[in-house]
Amino acid sequence: MNENSPLTLVIMAAGLGSRFGGDKQVAALGPNGETMLELSTVSAYKAGFTQVVLVIRPELEVQLESLFCERVKPQVSPAFQYHFCYQSIGDLPDEALTHLDSFDHRLKPWGTAHALWCTRHKVKGLMAVINADDYYGDSAFELMAEGLRARPQEWMLVAYPMHLTLSEHGGVNRGVCRVEQGVLQGVAEWTEIQQKPEGLVGLCDGVSGSLKASTPVSMTCWGFSVDIFAIIEGALNQFIAEHGHEQRAECYLPNVIQQYMDSTRFNKQSNHELNVKQQARLIRVETAQEPWFGVTYPQDVAWVKDKLNELANNKNGVVA
Repeated sequence: MNENSPLTLVIMAAGLGSRFGGDKQVAALGPNGETMLELSTVSAYKAGFTQVVLVIRPELEVQLESLFCERVKPQVSPAFQYHFCYQSIGDLPDEALTHLDSFDHRLKPWGTAHALWCTRHKVKGLMAVINADDYYGDSAFELMAEGLRARPQEWMLVAYPMHLTLSEHGGVNRGVCRVEQGVLQGVAEWTEIQQKPEGLVGLCDGVSGSLKASTPVSMTCWGFSVDIFAIIEGALNQFIAEHGHEQRAECYLPNVIQQYMDSTRFNKQSNHELNVKQQARLIRVETAQEPWFGVTYPQDVAWVKDKLNELANNKNGVVA
C-alpha cells in the first residue's frame, strides 16, 4: 500500500469518567496545558495520519472544537482534518433496534465497540483506535502507521506490559492478551486489576484470577480496516438481543475481537466457507517503545503530570 495512503485516528472521547469524577478528555495534564487527546493527535499527525475522528458526547463539542482550533490546528498542516461523532444510545444496527422498545432504561451508551460503530460514516480505509484519556507515546503511532501501510490485509494491536499500566489508587480495566509469534491469539476484558500482597489479581467475567506483571495488555491502541464495522454490527445485534434490557451492560471492543477470532477459528477447523464478515485476519501485535500513562482516579493526575514533565525535559520541552 502507498505510504501516503489515508490513515484515520479514531479517538473514543465520550466516556463519563465516573471514577475520575469528571471529563478526563479535557483535563490539562501536559507541561504546557496539553490534554491527552491533543498529544495523541499531534503524535499521530507526525507519524503520517491524515485525519482524526473523535467520538464524543454532544455537550463536549464546543469545548473540543475550541481546543482543536486554538491548540491543535497550529501544529498540523491545513490538509489534516478532524471530525466529531456522537455516541448516541439509539445509533444501533437495524436488527438490534428490533429488540428495543425504548432507551429510557439506559444509564449510559453501549460500550467501546458501540463507540467505534458510531464512526462508520466518517472512516474510510485504515484506522487506529485509541482512548482520549491515555498517553501512548510517539512510537505507538509510528508502529501503527508503518504496520497498517505495510500489511493492510492484517489488523494490529500495540500492546504494553501489564505492570506499566497500573494505578496506585485502585483497580483498573485491561484487555489481557495472549500472543504467539507476534500474532494475537486471544484477548479478554479483565476488570479491577490491582497489586495485592499475593500478586496481581483481577476479575474476568466476574471470576477472580491472577496475572503476570509481563502480560501484554491492550490499552485500546488497535489498527483496523473498515471491515471491523461488519464484525461490530453482528456483535451488537447479538449483544442487544441478550443484554439490551440491562441498564449498564456494555459491549467491549476486546470481547468483540475475541468472538471474531473464535468464530473464524471454528469455521476454519470445520471447513466452513467464510463469508465477508468471517474472513480471518491476522492481528499483528507490536510492543510500544515508550511508557503508557493514563488517569483512572483523581489521585493519578499528579503522577501523570510528573511523568509528562519528565518526557518534555528529555525532548527539549515538547512531549508530542
